Amino acid sequence: MKKLLLLLATALLTACGTTGDSQNNSDNAQRPSVDQFGRMPMPAGTKLRTTESLIFGVGEAWLGRAVFEIPTDANASYNFYAEQLPRQGWTMVASVRGKKSLLVFTRADRSATIEIEDSGLFSGSLASMTVGLVGSAVGAPAGAGVVVQPLGGAGARRP
Repeated sequence: MKKLLLLLATALLTACGTTGDSQNNSDNAQRPSVDQFGRMPMPAGTKLRTTESLIFGVGEAWLGRAVFEIPTDANASYNFYAEQLPRQGWTMVASVRGKKSLLVFTRADRSATIEIEDSGLFSGSLASMTVGLVGSAVGAPAGAGVVVQPLGGAGARRP
């Protein structure tokens, strides 16, 4: 019994001892923040989930996937992006509103896809924003399309 109490006390003290500010401050200097997204509008109080995001570049040239915690519900978040992105020069290409909502925008040579859902935590929402280049010279040409072929099953041919 004494060994169990000693083990629990050690585990508790170890957990408390690893929350030092020196490591957090050095990590925060390297972490992306909402400020790095240039003119991309963000609701007040938005927080970036750095562990779920993959971001390249800063400002108007950023590309990648960013996941945000937004303090408003999914409906208000949808309305925010549907109203604010066109004010920044983005054109809405498609939208789906539901339990999981989706907004697709383009601006010049870039596209932005925003998926929004209620977070289930309090009254906020989660937004996943993916921004990429449209018609880039990297990879297949823009007009190449995608060919889908079934694998296996009756009548399936292998390329």
